Amino acid sequence: MKIRIIILFLVSIFIFVAQADCDELDQARALFYKGNAYYSDEKFEQAIAQYEEALRLGFESGSLYYNLGNTYFKNGSLGKAILNYLRAKRLIPKDADLKSNLDYARPLINGGVVAPERKWFARMFFTVVDAFSLDKITTLCIVLYFILLTLLVLMIVAKRLRRIFVYMGSLVLVVLVVCILIFSVQFNNAVVQKQAVIVVKSADSKFEPFSDATTFFILEEGESVVLIASRNEWVKVRRIDGKQGWIKESDIELL
Repeated sequence: MKIRIIILFLVSIFIFVAQADCDELDQARALFYKGNAYYSDEKFEQAIAQYEEALRLGFESGSLYYNLGNTYFKNGSLGKAILNYLRAKRLIPKDADLKSNLDYARPLINGGVVAPERKWFARMFFTVVDAFSLDKITTLCIVLYFILLTLLVLMIVAKRLRRIFVYMGSLVLVVLVVCILIFSVQFNNAVVQKQAVIVVKSADSKFEPFSDATTFFILEEGESVVLIASRNEWVKVRRIDGKQGWIKESDIELL
């Protein structure tokens, strides 16, 4: 009898939590559509408030980040626009409108976009990397792994067709290795590295984490950086060209 009561109690809690999550999701979706309506009426401050509240409730999607990026751009916040475009890119990397808007916004960074010098093969590789989200490349790696296992079994069982399965297995193995490399880059960018965007007009990057320290270089609104260390209200960041310095934590937002 006691066991039944405990089971019923646990089931009730599960249903209650699931219902609460469902209600919050419905509320967040309503905020998303309300934000779209405000954006259509060019009420950008109100639209931003709706989108940000939807994010606070746990509603996350590429479309939400994309719309929020557009709204910040229309409202004159280049840094937060690029920030949300990059967040959207992690979820919908192949979206043509997103790519177009991001390509339009980045050259507006004061002083132009700082880009690393890469060989042609590196540029090609990173172009392929950018075409996949972390979720999609993870799924693809898992599928290829099981296909490879299946081909290995067939090599052992079907001796007459072993040569064909060896060729097929070799091809799948090469593709799997490339996918694993792409996964490692995507995982490093999304999980290991803490990436951020400058959201103020300009940030003085200093040699030391003090207000009166010498300025090494200046980071402009919309530039991307990687966090290396933190100390009180200061963070040490690395720019895409390798330069490092200390800036105020309030000058950035994490992806």
